[in-house]
Amino acid sequence: MEVRTYSEGWMPFNEVLFTEATEYKLRYEGDQIDLRIQGVPVPFHREGNVFFSSFMTPFQSGSVQIFINEQQYETFIYPDSRKMNEQQYDLMIEEILEESNSCFQLSGLDRKVNTSGRSRGASWTQWIYIERSFQQLRQIFVHIEKQPFRRLVKLPIIQKREKVQRVGQTTLHWLDKKGYGNNIPLNVETTKTFETLDVYENQVLKKQLFNLSTLLSTYINLGRVEVTKKAEKYQSIIRRWLNSPFLKEVTMHQGSYSITQKFRKHPVYRQWYQWFEKLFNHEREGIGFDYPVAMKDTFALYEMWCFMKIVGILRDLNFIEGTSGLYKTKESGIFLDLAENKESRINLKGGKALYFQRNYQFNSREFYTFTQRMIPDIVLECGNEMIVFDPKYRVPGNIGTALGEMHKYRDGIIHRDSGERAVREVYILTPTNEGSVETMRYFQESYYNSYAMGAIQMVPGIECEQLKNKLLAIFLDN
Repeated sequence: MEVRTYSEGWMPFNEVLFTEATEYKLRYEGDQIDLRIQGVPVPFHREGNVFFSSFMTPFQSGSVQIFINEQQYETFIYPDSRKMNEQQYDLMIEEILEESNSCFQLSGLDRKVNTSGRSRGASWTQWIYIERSFQQLRQIFVHIEKQPFRRLVKLPIIQKREKVQRVGQTTLHWLDKKGYGNNIPLNVETTKTFETLDVYENQVLKKQLFNLSTLLSTYINLGRVEVTKKAEKYQSIIRRWLNSPFLKEVTMHQGSYSITQKFRKHPVYRQWYQWFEKLFNHEREGIGFDYPVAMKDTFALYEMWCFMKIVGILRDLNFIEGTSGLYKTKESGIFLDLAENKESRINLKGGKALYFQRNYQFNSREFYTFTQRMIPDIVLECGNEMIVFDPKYRVPGNIGTALGEMHKYRDGIIHRDSGERAVREVYILTPTNEGSVETMRYFQESYYNSYAMGAIQMVPGIECEQLKNKLLAIFLDN
């Protein structure tokens, strides 16, 4: 069994270092071949005495079980170097919302919105936080429920005199006050020590759970099925906690919170307090999304981030006229309106326009397609022409394959009045590592000039100078 890789050519199967989200060619010389990856058979076609096939590794890393003609092997799929880590994921969210708030002043919307500081309203970033960290909250609560803070309190009680084990000052003062003297009554007042869970930290904990349950009601009523379902599940868990024996005897705190030494130093209670601090401390959360983007859908977030980075560059270059197409208003707030088929539009100077997920089909008014409907991710329309930017977070195989797919835009989108091909230039945006950028011709300026297409590196945390220069050149040429 041999595997063909993009960089090394044909290699023995057991010597290949597999990478996630990558396509590989296979060939096998022999009478018959039965290849199963994680129990899933891989089909082959035969040419003479050689069997050929191809397969795509999944978009996740880890060990994989391989069966070749009933013999078992184990190999490992390594992470893709283009794959975002969690820090880059959070950075993309931060930069998207930061740019959306910068553009808000240009949007022309009259509705007021709070875009900084703490807020009790619902927002996309807050829901992402709840969804990603609720399991952590459950684990913290289990630890607290097993060993909660408690304290001893002494309370006065009336008790039969023969049951009083120790005569304390409280009992003596009570006898003197009542004037019994040596005539001790059948029932006397004494003190008894009780253990209580009704301490300040637990009172705050109960109030925070109540606030979270109320907040989840907002997400239940957002009208998004997937959000409503999860929010209802979280709320039922919160209500079960509130009715647990642990919190039954705890009174709910009223007023503002203060960070006690126990909240500061106790390892579990400190995590609890920090969780709720983050819940209501999303800066720039006044403008959010009305739908979630899961971590597994990082490619969708990457498309949005690339679009907002282009918006930011054009805003810095003073090419933007209006940004109202970025937003939509609801009773619950203002949301950044980026989603497939929404056709979010930015009005640019000189009659140009920037679109996210622009829809082109046979009956489109200005630009149309004569084959299938096409939805390029980012389109810059310049009169009778357009430039397409297509973010490719997951490139199957290699950059060349991804660029080859861009010919459908180059050849298939037509200007209705002139009948000419409308797409002037096509570029894919990819988080390819620095080493590939320096060696591959697709990223070179000479390649752009020769073929009016190419690849541009876009990595969160790295300045997009190449993209900025390309956008500036586009505007200077028109």
